[in-house]
Amino acid sequence: LEEVRALTARGVREVTLLGQNVNSYGLKVGGELTFAQLLYAVAAVPGVDRIRYTTSHPRDMGLDVVQAYRDLPQLTSHLHLPVQSGSDAVLRRMKRFYKRADYLALVDRLQSARPDLSLTTDVIVGFPGETDEDFEETMTLLETVRFDGSFSFMYSPRPETPALKLLDGAVPESVMKARLARFQKRQQELTLEGNKLM
Repeated sequence: LEEVRALTARGVREVTLLGQNVNSYGLKVGGELTFAQLLYAVAAVPGVDRIRYTTSHPRDMGLDVVQAYRDLPQLTSHLHLPVQSGSDAVLRRMKRFYKRADYLALVDRLQSARPDLSLTTDVIVGFPGETDEDFEETMTLLETVRFDGSFSFMYSPRPETPALKLLDGAVPESVMKARLARFQKRQQELTLEGNKLM
């Protein structure tokens, strides 16, 4: 908050709160503000016209943060909410700690709180063990939410990650490329539709 006050004193009108799983702020520290309380506190700083934050985790998106979208006009009508996959089986292997239905219910709550909310996301195709059916669930989630944009990638092994133990279920690169191309093509169409509405 001191940093925000110092910035607004210099004329800054928009602030972005940054963190990996930024909305988990305060959850593990007794006496610390929650993320929602931090949003309200930043909005109360004179001169703050716009507040953004990135990157959030669906698991930590509490009802208090959803309420902030109703209450705080400074909170921008854009949220990057990484889903990673539309398949419960893949989400479980990714250790995302939520299910597809949880994500969709959260989207409904957010859009009820802020009907003009623009949603973007992250998606990984070809996570080890992803079947054709799993990928189709990601495509139907895309159709349901109709994201305004997304960052989408093919799975790539990273050293020291638990997913390396899953490589016996590796998806062939040609399959990953085809899935990614299909997802990105449809996302581009949805993005264009959204842009035309403006």
